[in-house]
Amino acid sequence: MLDNTDRVFTPGLFARVQLIGSEPDSALLIDDKAVLTDQDRKYVYVLGADNTAVRKDITLGRIIDGLRVVETGLAAGDQVVVSGVQKIFFPGMPLDAKPQEAAVIANAVASSP
Repeated sequence: MLDNTDRVFTPGLFARVQLIGSEPDSALLIDDKAVLTDQDRKYVYVLGADNTAVRKDITLGRIIDGLRVVETGLAAGDQVVVSGVQKIFFPGMPLDAKPQEAAVIANAVASSP
């Protein structure tokens, strides 16, 4: 319950609040630009064996600091294609992958939704 004895909050006002949740939760985060849509499914391309594109269907969560939480579908070591995804026409297509520096957020702490 929120204490409002000084009547600061009145009906009709809106506020953005952040509530303290449960224990911190590890999350796998990716750049939202890497996410593609196929009708009703979301997917990303990852770098596979012999530098080929491998499609992985994923389940997305919320956005944290501009990065998207991946709930299922990716492993911690997967190398996600972020730049040039529009040039991948089919899974198995050969890629000329060049690693890019990214914000290091290996096990970002996110509260449970």
